[in-house]
Amino acid sequence: MATRDFAVDVAVYQSTSMNAYKHAGARQVIVKLTEGTGYFNPKASAQIKSTHANHMYLHAYHFATFSDSVSRAKKEAKYFVAEAKRHNISKKRYLWLDWETGDGNSVIGSKVANTRAILAFMRVCHNAGYKVGLYSSASIFRQYVDTAEVIKKHGTCLWVASYAISGRIDSPDFDYFPSMDGVAMWQFTDNWHGLNVDGNISLIDLHTDGAKKEATKKPVEKPKPINKTGIVYAPVINHNPNWKIRLLDSDGHYTKYIKTNTRWKYFDVKTIKGMKCYKLGTDTQWVPAKYTKIIE
Repeated sequence: MATRDFAVDVAVYQSTSMNAYKHAGARQVIVKLTEGTGYFNPKASAQIKSTHANHMYLHAYHFATFSDSVSRAKKEAKYFVAEAKRHNISKKRYLWLDWETGDGNSVIGSKVANTRAILAFMRVCHNAGYKVGLYSSASIFRQYVDTAEVIKKHGTCLWVASYAISGRIDSPDFDYFPSMDGVAMWQFTDNWHGLNVDGNISLIDLHTDGAKKEATKKPVEKPKPINKTGIVYAPVINHNPNWKIRLLDSDGHYTKYIKTNTRWKYFDVKTIKGMKCYKLGTDTQWVPAKYTKIIE
């Protein structure tokens, strides 16, 4: 079952102290690091330090200004990744792309072009070794992004904003959950507990080592059935065509010999004296498998 944690996302508008959010029940913090290719959150360092001091899980986000431009998306992603590395953001956590209307970012391009640019940004972050996610409102996701393509590339990675009411909400009402595929986290209010901070609830376990790196057990291979009949070949041993192979009876006593470079039909398989043996005829004619090769 997925861990449902409360999370807050903070920018320059919020406090540098995470104490109040931790006291209210938040276990995770998403700190805004960058915007475009020139802005960085001046409070980020202090917010990150406080997140660690409060033993909360730390993620980071970038506010997009590239609209549907692939080339600008890549530049912004590289800028974001550089800041994430500078702040030592763990690669066990998420780098989120905040793609919405504002600060010059336009969402009204074609769904194909928008998605292509979004995926270009996410690919740079992913290739740098981070887990990646995409934030926007439910309405933008439904109208302007091919979320199925994003999910196909990066799994359950959508962080969707949708509020039941405007104003303070302390706990999410799942009767108002924005039902769609691939939701990793739901932002259900912009005023959680009256703290003037966005309130989010995770739908998957965000703080394990990889959302799409969950341990999978290898299926136990069933032993292949042993053919009780077939043909074995007794090859030449030690390059000596005169070498012969000694047979055993079912009790492990040695009986007669057979020549090498010969083929034999076998009628049963059995372990005798710790050796796998093939029955060549009567119960006194078992040849050790180590001296033969099955040919059919």
